[in-house]
Amino acid sequence: MATRKRNSEDHSQVKALNPRDADVQHYGDEPLFVLQPDEDKRRVALMRSFTWYHRFYGKKDAKELLSQYLDLNNRPADAKTMRKIHENEFLLTLCWLARMQLRGLELNEHEELTLNNEINRLLKIVHKPEEVKAEVEVSTRPNIQDILKEKARDAGGELEGLFDEFITSGAPTKHSLRPMDEVAKKNVMPQHISLLTEVWKKKQNEFEELLKGSDKQLIEGYVYLNKTQIKNVLKFIEQVLNDLNSYISVKKAAKAPRARKAVPVEKIVAKLKYLKTFKDTASKLDLISIHPTKLHGASEAWVYDTAKRKLHHYIADDYSKAFTVKGNTLLGFDTAKSEIKTLRKPAEQLKEIMGSKPAARKYFNDIKAVATTPNGRFNEGMIILKAF
Repeated sequence: MATRKRNSEDHSQVKALNPRDADVQHYGDEPLFVLQPDEDKRRVALMRSFTWYHRFYGKKDAKELLSQYLDLNNRPADAKTMRKIHENEFLLTLCWLARMQLRGLELNEHEELTLNNEINRLLKIVHKPEEVKAEVEVSTRPNIQDILKEKARDAGGELEGLFDEFITSGAPTKHSLRPMDEVAKKNVMPQHISLLTEVWKKKQNEFEELLKGSDKQLIEGYVYLNKTQIKNVLKFIEQVLNDLNSYISVKKAAKAPRARKAVPVEKIVAKLKYLKTFKDTASKLDLISIHPTKLHGASEAWVYDTAKRKLHHYIADDYSKAFTVKGNTLLGFDTAKSEIKTLRKPAEQLKEIMGSKPAARKYFNDIKAVATTPNGRFNEGMIILKAF
C-alpha cells in the first residue's frame, strides 16, 4: 500500500526530538529539511542525519518513530499493528528515513518504494497464522549466547555510526575518533569480536578496490571522495581492525589467569624477524640491534628498516599500555600516534634519534616526509634501535 505524500509544509507541525544527552551540543538538533539538499550533496546530508539518529536512539525508538509515521499519514490501524511487532524486526535506517520524511525530506522514487516495501513486510509478520507465530516465538527465544552476540552487533552499529561521522567530516587525515571506546562500552566478549572483524575486512576490501579504480560501480557510489580521502578511509578501517585485535588482548589479559607456567619472553619473541647488525661504509652507518625481548612490555620503540630507509616509531595505545609480540608482529601500538617516515640521510638522522626521548620525538616530528601508519609486521632487514 502506497503512503500519501505529505505537504511540503507539514514538517513544521512535527515536533523535534530532544534527546537528553550532553552530546547534543556536538551533534546539534534533530535534522530538519526546510530546503532540499542538492543532488550532489544529498548522500552526505543523509549520512549525517542517519548518524544523528544512530547516536541518540535505538531499536525501541525506531519502532515507535515508524508507528508515528503511519499515524501522521492517516494509517492509525497500521500504526497500532506496527506497535505489536518485536523491535528486532525493524531496519533502523528505514525507520530514520521515515522520520526524516516527516521532518521535510522529499524522498525519491527508489527511497519511497523501499520504505513502503519495508512497511508491508513488517505488517505481514503480524498477519501470519497464530500457530506459526507461536513456533517462531519458541524457536527465536534468545539464550545467553544470543544476548551476548547482540551486544557485539550493537557495538557494530556504534562503529558504523563512527564511520559515518568520519566520512561526513570529510575523511580527514587526523581525527580524534576512538573505535575501541565504542566496543568497550558494550563490553563485547572476545570470542564475538570476529562478528565485527568480518564486516570491517569486507569494508577494507571494498575500499581497496575503490582505490584501484577498476570498479565503475564503486567509483560512482563514492564519487564524493577523492583519492586522499579514500586512503584516509582505509587508514581508519585499519585502525578499527587494529583496535579490535587490541581489545581481544586487553580482555584476555584482564581475565584471571589460569595457574600455569609463565611462557619465557625469549620464547614469545623467538619468531620475530630482525637484523642483528648493519654496516654501510659508504654512509658510515654502523648499527647494532637490541634484543627483541626488550620490545615485549615496552611502551615506545624505534625500529629502522635498512632496506627501505624507513624509520618506524611505535607508541603503545592507552588500553594495552605496553607492546606484546605475537609471531612476527608487534601488537598493542596506537595506530593514530605511531608513524613511519623515510630518512634521506640515515647516518645523520639516526644519531639524533638515539639521543634523549624528548629530543628524539621532536626531531622525528620535524622530519619533512610523508608519514604512514605501521602495521606492526617485522622483516629480516629491520634493526631494533630503542625500546623502553
